[in-house]
Amino acid sequence: MIIHLKLNIRKKLNIKLLYLIITGELIFALPFHVNRFFRPALLEEYGYSNTMMGMAFTVYGISALVCYLPGGIIADKIDPRKLLAISLLLTSLGGMFLLTYPNFITLCIIYGYWGITSILFCWGALIKATRLEGGKRQGMSFGLLEAGRGLVASISATVASFIFANVILLRYLNDFLSTSFTSLSLVIIFYSFITMLASLLIWFCYKTGQEKKLNNKNYILKDVLPFNKSIIYQAFIVFSAYSAYKGVDYYAQYFYEVLNYTKEDTAFLMSNLSYLRPLCAISAGIIADKITSSKSCIYLFIISSLSYLILSLTSQNIFFTLIFSNLVISMIAVFSIRGIYFSLIQEAKVPINITGIAVGIISLVGFFPDIYIGPLFGSFLDNYQITKAFQKCFIVLFCVSLLGAICSAFLNRK
Repeated sequence: MIIHLKLNIRKKLNIKLLYLIITGELIFALPFHVNRFFRPALLEEYGYSNTMMGMAFTVYGISALVCYLPGGIIADKIDPRKLLAISLLLTSLGGMFLLTYPNFITLCIIYGYWGITSILFCWGALIKATRLEGGKRQGMSFGLLEAGRGLVASISATVASFIFANVILLRYLNDFLSTSFTSLSLVIIFYSFITMLASLLIWFCYKTGQEKKLNNKNYILKDVLPFNKSIIYQAFIVFSAYSAYKGVDYYAQYFYEVLNYTKEDTAFLMSNLSYLRPLCAISAGIIADKITSSKSCIYLFIISSLSYLILSLTSQNIFFTLIFSNLVISMIAVFSIRGIYFSLIQEAKVPINITGIAVGIISLVGFFPDIYIGPLFGSFLDNYQITKAFQKCFIVLFCVSLLGAICSAFLNRK
């Protein structure tokens, strides 16, 4: 009986979720991985300031914000296979433009383009397909999605880090192709290539069997109104968790400029730490199915709040071990919350046929950090001494984590 159950779960979750996992991470590889894992090299080689990169992500956030709601409506009507494959293909093409060393205006256009390609056809479809596959085990389903995404991110980042640091490979390719690629150029090409491969994989291999169900009725925004309070709480939970997750993008710069790691060591350290993401997400999914997702979020937000508070008050010259451990603890908490925050939709008993619209509304608020974190943190980093700038960043993350804990408590109480 137990063996049969395990095989059934594996069949329903692992096999079909594999395609969603690949899509769910590689759709964001070009917009986010290059900056997250290779930020020092990107700023130095392309000549961008922290504020400029922050503004580029703001443009991404604005275009994404506009796409969340219509993307959710589209996800309730069209086969996810088509939506996911098109999104991956269009996103991969943006990498070719990044190779041209774009000026600031063009960089913003590229990130605005990525905001559309990664959200309009992909995000709502991805979350709805995951919920459909998850059945009653929503914590496990979304935990596996986030865990798998984290594993894909870690593996691809490890390969990209190897490419970035491999001088022999760079020389060979430049001699063989008569080009003048840099190490960062090879990283961008790598991410563009695997994103395009993922598009082909989804198009030819992923079958949902949900086409008729996705198109059987027209749902409108008023269908969500009975669940508005729960959806608002979920939106701010996602907002808090995603703000903290956006903060992780700056950890590479923290290791490089504050803790004095080299660029190469920073890339390898961040890629290695990213392996925490799958471990945390799957663990959080298992726990959430036992004690509810909202309770899990309460505890995790409290942990992250304490970590950010310590980081905002600590000097790196005295407490290196304390700083490093709290950076890791904050990553564990953030990765765990990301693994379960969309399973809250099931906990709130939102009907499956309005999942796309609900996800669109939640994402409209929840992913607003794409707009404000970049300029805010970029301004701190460009206008204050580096240690003081990061302390300000951690104070912001402390405040949003408290907000997440409060909203999780209200949702659990409701």
